[in-house]
Amino acid sequence: MSDFFPVYLYFALVALVTIATLAASGLFPARKSSAVKYSPYESGIQIETDLLYERFPLRHYLVALLFLVFDIEVIFLYPWAVIAKKIGPFAFYEMAFFLVALLVGFIYAWRTGGLEWE
Repeated sequence: MSDFFPVYLYFALVALVTIATLAASGLFPARKSSAVKYSPYESGIQIETDLLYERFPLRHYLVALLFLVFDIEVIFLYPWAVIAKKIGPFAFYEMAFFLVALLVGFIYAWRTGGLEWE
């Protein structure tokens, strides 16, 4: 057996699950909307039916992406801090470049208003 057999098996399982999911979604199509779906709730608030056709604001999405990017960047700092003395000055300069790139991204997100909440 090949050393890569578990990897091939994993890719085969991923392909199988993907095909099964697509087949199941084809067997069970989405239901048509009814008038009851857009009727007011018990609170009496009328639901706008054109929400599906308007542009969806991406503010929450952008904030979540910025959080993930900066969170993952901080996670990369911990292993570097543990072995920084063993690697030597190359690791210091490499991490300095990494932090400068992170700072440039943070300043860009700040200036374009990605961190502002309305």
